Amino acid sequence: MSREIRIGLDFHGVINSNPDYFKAFTQEAIGRGWKIYIITGGPYEKVATYLREHKIEYNHLFAIFDYYQEQGLAEIRADGEFKIEKALWDKTKATYCREHKIDIHIDDSKEYKKSFSTPYCRYDATTHECFLDVEHKLDLSKSISATLDKIEKFLKE
Repeated sequence: MSREIRIGLDFHGVINSNPDYFKAFTQEAIGRGWKIYIITGGPYEKVATYLREHKIEYNHLFAIFDYYQEQGLAEIRADGEFKIEKALWDKTKATYCREHKIDIHIDDSKEYKKSFSTPYCRYDATTHECFLDVEHKLDLSKSISATLDKIEKFLKE
């Protein structure tokens, strides 16, 4: 491709469901000159620590909780849980991907997909398959090189 490829990866339910695979996946993608964006609910520091401990490489880390907390829109409950308006939460990843020109986002949520204009690959942590659409499926348990080649081919179509 004539420009770098930007891949968005969800943390909860994707990276943390198969950290060894995503360690190798992110290393090879970055080795190709691609950019990896970890896009997660957060919190930022907890996710960053996990990524560091598992040697998962990335170029950018975005945490919805921290983003809305900085804007005063995140409520932290007495039990330590946090609350952000559902309508805001559900569209934030899609907005982030659009604004940062992410080429493809891999996530396990059916709900988030509704807001996306960016190609969205819904990941199944049990089968390690990721579905872009009816015709395009990635097997994230097989060769990482083959998977990255398939992503590149999909983006060229």
